[in-house]
Amino acid sequence: MNSYNVFVSRTAKNDLMDIIRYIKSQLLAPITADNMLELLNDSMQGLAEFPKKHPLVKDDRLASLGYRILRVKNYIVFFSVDDEKKEVNIERILHARRDWLSIL
Repeated sequence: MNSYNVFVSRTAKNDLMDIIRYIKSQLLAPITADNMLELLNDSMQGLAEFPKKHPLVKDDRLASLGYRILRVKNYIVFFSVDDEKKEVNIERILHARRDWLSIL
């Protein structure tokens, strides 16, 4: 089976660090933060196999750009798939309650 290479954008890496920092410092839950980091990393690496099983974003503009979503607990990982290069490009990781349409 041909798997995809998973690339995480600088912006998505910053999102991830902000999420972890928030959980550690604001929620005072360092173990939860570590567990969330592991869960998000594992989930994103899991996109290497069958990334298109995840739905396109329910927004015409973003869907036309090929954006898909992966839900991980209270967070949404936004990514696109390049079949020609066999790449998954993770663009953002945002809390599900944020106004992500205005952010993206």
